[in-house]
Amino acid sequence: MNFHQLRVFYEVAKMRNFSAAAERLHLTQPAVTWQVKNLEEHYDLKFFERTRKRTSLTQEGKVLFDFADQIFNLSRQAEEALADLKGLSRGTLRIDSVFTFGDYYLPTVLDAFHKKYPQITIQTHTGNSSQIIENTLFHKNDIAVVAYDPENEKLLAREYISDLLVVVVSPGHHFARRKSIGLKELDGQPLILRERGSSPRRIIDEILRKKGVSPMIIMESASTSAIKKMVEAGMAMSILSRQAVKKEVLAQSLIELPFSDAQIAYRFYFIYHQDKYFSRTLKAFMDVAMEVAPKLSAQ
Repeated sequence: MNFHQLRVFYEVAKMRNFSAAAERLHLTQPAVTWQVKNLEEHYDLKFFERTRKRTSLTQEGKVLFDFADQIFNLSRQAEEALADLKGLSRGTLRIDSVFTFGDYYLPTVLDAFHKKYPQITIQTHTGNSSQIIENTLFHKNDIAVVAYDPENEKLLAREYISDLLVVVVSPGHHFARRKSIGLKELDGQPLILRERGSSPRRIIDEILRKKGVSPMIIMESASTSAIKKMVEAGMAMSILSRQAVKKEVLAQSLIELPFSDAQIAYRFYFIYHQDKYFSRTLKAFMDVAMEVAPKLSAQ
């Protein structure tokens, strides 16, 4: 088997796009197309279905992709194991995180880690939990943080710290003088929430459904910062991480209303692929994360 052709096939299959794969491999698109064509001709099989709008794997392509994924994952593990023999003198750590943790908690962890291991390069990426879990399954990170246990047999999860979800309103809102709010009081109220697929939205939707509460969701956004600005402007209420609104609450541009009849916990989990080689660098990062956990919980 030609492993260069297999690598080209693998990147196209992961990206679902010939142009994107070419850019990642530093090749021209015609070169990528030619390599895949030669691989298909060699085995007399078709691995991709291509239309103007999308590229998808055929059944034969899915079989080959599964084997290629195992091969290149083993290759990555071998490289990590060899690098591990050199100790913590150098290396790269790829960390994915959900937005809230990445914006308000991860910087503290990274600062502590960098002070202890300044020679380690850190690459971070943020997204919602669904995106981060998919990245972890496809070995696109070394470790990740999500806001619920994915309960996937290919992933290992470790609970880390928790936050609370609270209602926030503008100082001019008719609930602004309240000390707390009941879940039932959200019924019919206009709300701005995070997008579907995000952890806060998943938690909120579940508890509202259980309580039979139907607010009027007037807007969704992937940006917590944008939601805070809209709430400050008096457009509607929102339900956000207490840590995410701490600065605005202290500045009194937002009013925090804890739930009087529920405590909605927002738990963060470290996750990594079960086949992941647990290197010294990864262990060192986890040790530092556990050391600073009490500080994060006290924020």
